[in-house]
Amino acid sequence: MRLSELTTHTFKVADGLALTIDVSKPRNAAINEIVVIHFHGGFLVIGEKTTFPPYWLINACHARGWTYATASYRLMPGASGLEVLSDAVDAVKWVYQHISDRIIIAGSSAGGYLALATAAHPESPNPIAVLSVYGMLDATCKRYIEAGTPLRTPIPNLPATLIEIDVAARNGKVIDGYTFPANPSVGQRFKWIGALHEDARYPDQLTRIPALASQIATQGINAIPEQHRVLFPVSFELKSDFPPTVLLHGTDDVLVEYEQSTAVAGKMKSLGIDVHLELVEGQGHGFDTNDIDIEAKDREYDDNVVKDSLRRVTAFLDRAVANMVL
Repeated sequence: MRLSELTTHTFKVADGLALTIDVSKPRNAAINEIVVIHFHGGFLVIGEKTTFPPYWLINACHARGWTYATASYRLMPGASGLEVLSDAVDAVKWVYQHISDRIIIAGSSAGGYLALATAAHPESPNPIAVLSVYGMLDATCKRYIEAGTPLRTPIPNLPATLIEIDVAARNGKVIDGYTFPANPSVGQRFKWIGALHEDARYPDQLTRIPALASQIATQGINAIPEQHRVLFPVSFELKSDFPPTVLLHGTDDVLVEYEQSTAVAGKMKSLGIDVHLELVEGQGHGFDTNDIDIEAKDREYDDNVVKDSLRRVTAFLDRAVANMVL
């Protein structure tokens, strides 16, 4: 890791929580530098701002004199989707007001969803570019509105787990971080994530509208109330002036299927948005979380397929920065 200064700041207080952002600023950062703000994964239910840091992206930022930031946000089911998204938008606003107006919004898995939704949000500063890494981008796609498909294995006593989620949404403590357990199979929140997938509850949980997923399945996206449409950016918020976007996904991802990124890339292209889809053959969820330095010379044991893909991603971001209107 290149020399940098790490500071932590509170960008918002909500539900009694001080939501914080870690800022890693390289010594060679320019005035009004580029800031990459990254949102962590965890299906919006688990994780924290330091969960599975994308070292390749951090290294790439520091090599370019860019600042890297990662922000906390409230987690479902204690928080609603609108509250989660408001945290992400407020984190970007804080960066805009306190560090730089030249921002790239990035995220992995659920964080990829937040990156896209934040960039599309009418109250968010307009970023230079958007980066989604195996993002769960579209809560109206088949995976999230048709019940019956487990995430990994079926949840024992699914109805009881769904009741737990409902109780937590109504009465549970709101948190902004939950460490991944050493054994995910025994973690309560992993059960919740599995149940939300198996019973197709993500649209319901985001909006807190019971049976919304089934309404979308039978009636289409117009079943989504106007006030909640910011949570479904692929359906409602993408416009031709959306920032340049790069979508990175492994083709063997069994947690968030790569077809989500493929479909979003297709829609973006149809709207005239500058989009690059980078599919990495044979790679699954989290393939980029090893300590990868794409700026370093390749070694014999490196996975050059992965490194080459990541280099194409950063090249896209480099072009977006070079082409931005000053």
